[in-house]
Amino acid sequence: MSTLLAKIQIHTGQEEEFEEVMAYMYRQTHATEDGVLRYEYWRGSEPGFYYCLLSFKDALTFWRHQASDHHEGEMARFARCIADLDLEVIDPVQQASPLPATEEGVVSEADSDAVKAAADAYPIAIKAWWSAHRKT
Repeated sequence: MSTLLAKIQIHTGQEEEFEEVMAYMYRQTHATEDGVLRYEYWRGSEPGFYYCLLSFKDALTFWRHQASDHHEGEMARFARCIADLDLEVIDPVQQASPLPATEEGVVSEADSDAVKAAADAYPIAIKAWWSAHRKT
């Protein structure tokens, strides 16, 4: 499983377009992708800040999401809205979240160049300190 948290700052005045893109992405992701555990957006407390919780059955499923036609098809609109984006790999705390632990993934030779590029752009790395706190 792979879980990520995105903190997104958008350009002033782009709220309507950003929320339209995110609503489309939410619908398409949940309707067409297997292995999506969480894919949700929230407005932050500060103007122009949003959050996205993304959780997939594994890293490869996340990378395939990044390379999907609907994701890539909206990238130009998405990029116009974004002033800054911080995408952080996170690890659910067992017994305090229903999501399983985050694990690293592997791309195979059979995967598309777009999936391989997504894996290079968005590595899923397990932090050493997490292991000491995971319940087995």
